[in-house]
Amino acid sequence: MSVNTLPVTEAKQRFTELVKAAEEMYDRYLITRNGKEAAILMSVEEYESLLETIDILVNRREVRAIAEAMVQVRRKETIPLNAYLARKKKASTARMKR
Repeated sequence: MSVNTLPVTEAKQRFTELVKAAEEMYDRYLITRNGKEAAILMSVEEYESLLETIDILVNRREVRAIAEAMVQVRRKETIPLNAYLARKKKASTARMKR
């Protein structure tokens, strides 16, 4: 995923094509005006993901939780998702039988 740079005049001419490429291929475009960086064109999905990442990284508690999880992975203290879901389902079924 590289960033393609193009002047605003070209971006205007190719706007529909650029939006489609951003949406479907996650292409990014740096739009320049008079040779200076002016705007970025990217997919909404990628933009929202970027905002979510920023929100996580400014939350110290979440950053600590991620760091702790990485340590657990390195120590092999994790289990596969399907095993976790199976355990959770089994525990839920056992509670329902009570």
